Amino acid sequence: MSAGVVRGLLMTAALGAACLPAAAQSEDPLTPPPPHQVHVISREGPTETAPVPPEKILSSLAAHSDEYLRAHTLYGFKRSVRVQEFSVDGTKGGEAHQDSEVYLADNGRRYERSKDEGGQRFMDLKSSSVDLQKSAQVPLFPITSNQMQYYDFTYKGTQPLDELNTYIFQVKPKRLLPKARLFSGLVYVDDQDLAIVKLYGSWKSLADDNADTSAGAEVPFALYEMYYENVGGKYWFPTYVRSDAYVKTKNGEEQLRLTVRMTDFKVAAPVATPGGTSGAQPPANPTKPDASGPAKPRG
Repeated sequence: MSAGVVRGLLMTAALGAACLPAAAQSEDPLTPPPPHQVHVISREGPTETAPVPPEKILSSLAAHSDEYLRAHTLYGFKRSVRVQEFSVDGTKGGEAHQDSEVYLADNGRRYERSKDEGGQRFMDLKSSSVDLQKSAQVPLFPITSNQMQYYDFTYKGTQPLDELNTYIFQVKPKRLLPKARLFSGLVYVDDQDLAIVKLYGSWKSLADDNADTSAGAEVPFALYEMYYENVGGKYWFPTYVRSDAYVKTKNGEEQLRLTVRMTDFKVAAPVATPGGTSGAQPPANPTKPDASGPAKPRG
């Protein structure tokens, strides 16, 4: 497969600004990774010199994220959300899933309708319950122009990603904010389009930092891996999200896997707004507490 084809379709097995309006797919899961598998880029030693000035890369990826976010709000798509349980010996246990369709209504908002009557929002474990919708609510475009001021970026070098070549940045919030969820982790930027093609990290606010993170929490997932795919030969949209969590049980530590797949992106004429507001999704920028955005960090 050529690099051009891979650039048009990047999925290794496959919300900041827009978020997932919460949802599952009947495909078999990927083989579970070793327990507590993490991606680490050493902070020791000198950082590789960028072939392109990091400031130019960051400016371009922010501008592209702005463009992709605006375009994304005009698209409808199918979404599948699944949580699976794996026992200590690696065998598959319980599973919960939701299949849905996201579409644009004539009031300018996006809505979601279920396409699977057998879908479940909650997965009940022996010691806790997992909320699929809340687990899938992660920002899809966390590095936009109006968010850049809240982060520190460190260029870490280059790395192949399938047949692409990427620039890697370590991203850290300057400080946590009370209401806005900020990204902390690694950003992989395609060296040709200067657009984000992969994220690996977590989203946190001061509220999250003070929240109960016990095994009984409805969202046990913390680290998310997100892949982007080129849609229409122009926009890089998120199409695949995965996260692994480990829950302590009397039998040992059991693994939970969250997978979110977004497919069949189409621009279609808005349809009539459904009655009531139960199906309404959050605005396109739900990570902000209001239209003006989070308060500017100090320092």
